[in-house]
Amino acid sequence: MLLRFVKFLVRSFLRLCFRIKVNNYENMPKENGVIVCFNHRSNWDVPITITFLRRKLHFMAKKELFDIFLLGGIIEWSGAFPVNRGRGDVGAIKAAVGALKTGKAIAMFPEGRRVKKGEEHKAKSGVALIANMADCVILPVGISGEYKWMSKININVGEPFKINPEREKLDGERLQEISDDILHKILVLAGEK
Repeated sequence: MLLRFVKFLVRSFLRLCFRIKVNNYENMPKENGVIVCFNHRSNWDVPITITFLRRKLHFMAKKELFDIFLLGGIIEWSGAFPVNRGRGDVGAIKAAVGALKTGKAIAMFPEGRRVKKGEEHKAKSGVALIANMADCVILPVGISGEYKWMSKININVGEPFKINPEREKLDGERLQEISDDILHKILVLAGEK
């Protein structure tokens, strides 16, 4: 109940700052585990997606954020869990797979970080690895628009899909190809491709 109220307050504040529109929200699976994959270009992406995509999203957040006074408590309370970036964090992978298998929605940025305008987009294989281990659906979402006062921000929800419905064994190279394809779908939805 409290989380719902906080989301309402944040959503109201964001509506004062930006003109936000969610397109094709009906594509969001209402139940079962799903990885919701976004492009990540600004710190605004997280509060906007948490509050405007009505299904509760659990984020993997860099471990350092949990050490920041007040912010750490808020992100943990909202359902985020820490990940050590730059190396394979087995604990974070297990936490994500476990959450997905219990029917939760996990939000992930395939690039693992913010990518500023002009920087190269490069996916990491983690999103495909986790989706394959959890045997869950991927939902690509592209965010477009400039984060300027009262500018239009579009959240474009794509079609959900499974990466390995035949349950074949996937090697590292194939997982990277799948992650690259997921990122491509997101960038098309964001109008960047």
